[in-house]
Amino acid sequence: MVTINPYLNFAGNTEEAFNFYRSVFGGEFAALIRYKDTFEAERTPDSDKNKLMHVALPMGKGNVLMGTDVWGDMAESLVQTNSYYICMNGATPEETGKLFNALAVGGKVVYPFDKAPWGGYFGQLVDQFGIQWMADSMETINPYLNFAGNTEEAFNFYKSVFGGEFFMLIRFKDNVEADRTPEADKDKLMHISLPIGEPGKGNVLMATDAIGEMGKALIQGNNFHLTITGGDVNEVRTLFNALAAGGGKVSVPFDKASWGSYFGMLTDQFGIQWMADCADPDQPKQ
Repeated sequence: MVTINPYLNFAGNTEEAFNFYRSVFGGEFAALIRYKDTFEAERTPDSDKNKLMHVALPMGKGNVLMGTDVWGDMAESLVQTNSYYICMNGATPEETGKLFNALAVGGKVVYPFDKAPWGGYFGQLVDQFGIQWMADSMETINPYLNFAGNTEEAFNFYKSVFGGEFFMLIRFKDNVEADRTPEADKDKLMHISLPIGEPGKGNVLMATDAIGEMGKALIQGNNFHLTITGGDVNEVRTLFNALAAGGGKVSVPFDKASWGSYFGMLTDQFGIQWMADCADPDQPKQ
């Protein structure tokens, strides 16, 4: 089963960030690997050897929050994005409110978690590590993307890659924001959702069109990826190649990696960064 999970880049403080996230969400790390203990050890500067090459914290119904420390030139050129949110939720509004308040410690609340005009509960914050979060209505962690006006084009492309049907497509003209939305933006998407993977076990890719000043201030950034996990090698390779089509750029071709699994990296035609990771079927299971 394929899921899409957030993968975050930090410039040296991944461990601090993930210890904080574990204190908020609970659970145990499924992986915590330092550069000194990997095939990258010999070419890693001594000052960076103790940093994290990979960490994974399981969350929700089968999802995983992952991260890495980038170093050297990558760390110096790291740009924090505002075009991406992690959308999370607990089993009840009360539980979600507790998670939201815990994440907000040391950070900045943009919209307090409370009853929203459309009937559900909603909140938005930037945590102490600069990561943007939304709290909404699903017991998973889901990627939420901002586009500057081309959300519908992007999501039609993602639907062609992953299949499925939109279960929510709402234009600004058809919602509570209609009266204060400029005419030029009324037909743009306030919200769209595309389920990924098996219903009830996968997750949901979501997005909105950032309009007005928000759209003008949109920064694509390079501090996160969407990661395709699960599925077999042929399925993941097919998804990877489909995402690269139409003007995307492959930075690491999908192939057998030094650490044993299959791996690839690309930036799609809409500027979204993707990773694909898949177990080698020829490797014996532990």
